[in-house]
Amino acid sequence: MEKKFKFSGKPITAKIVYAAVIAILCVSAIVVGIVSAASKAKDPEAPSDPIIEGEGGTEGGTEGEPEENEKEEKQTFISPLVGSVMKEHDLGMPVYSTTLNEWKVHAGIDISTDDGAPVYASEAGTVSRVYSDPLLGFTVELTHANNFKTRYSNLNSADAGLVSVGDTVESGQRIGSVGDSSVSELAEEPHLHFEMLFNDVKVNPLDYLSEASKKASLGIKD
Repeated sequence: MEKKFKFSGKPITAKIVYAAVIAILCVSAIVVGIVSAASKAKDPEAPSDPIIEGEGGTEGGTEGEPEENEKEEKQTFISPLVGSVMKEHDLGMPVYSTTLNEWKVHAGIDISTDDGAPVYASEAGTVSRVYSDPLLGFTVELTHANNFKTRYSNLNSADAGLVSVGDTVESGQRIGSVGDSSVSELAEEPHLHFEMLFNDVKVNPLDYLSEASKKASLGIKD
């Protein structure tokens, strides 16, 4: 009768050898797996669109650069009348007031002209105030886009009904005429006291009047 091989019949030494071989094979498989994973981690796929850093941020991006619609565009106005600047805007250096016989800062510009000369809106806007200032006389205030306001003082009070609060006016629309209602500038020659505010802070109107308007209406060539 043919004898069948039985593992259990082998000596104990052979069993130990077989077990050791199997253990070595298992450890080898584990080591190969670990080495393969480490190799992949050291060589990751390159990004399809590499980022290159520069002074202004990343290449191809817009970081550090304003969007096109965020770039400030200086708003321009037209002169409210034809004349010449007799007193400029100056919040740092007081100027002498002949009427009050004292020195005071000048928050607007005075444009000399003929008594009764028409005064026009320097830009399209809404009439926000019509009032009598204790020093500057009859005044019309317009509110414009981009947080601008313009004030026209020393107007003829007879034109009080020409515009009213809430009215919408166009650029160049007549809103009054030059008078002598300003108590603080009564001794001056006929003129318009013109102020401009940006974000409720008084600014120099000449910085915002268009060059063409300054040249044609005020005779300013530079």
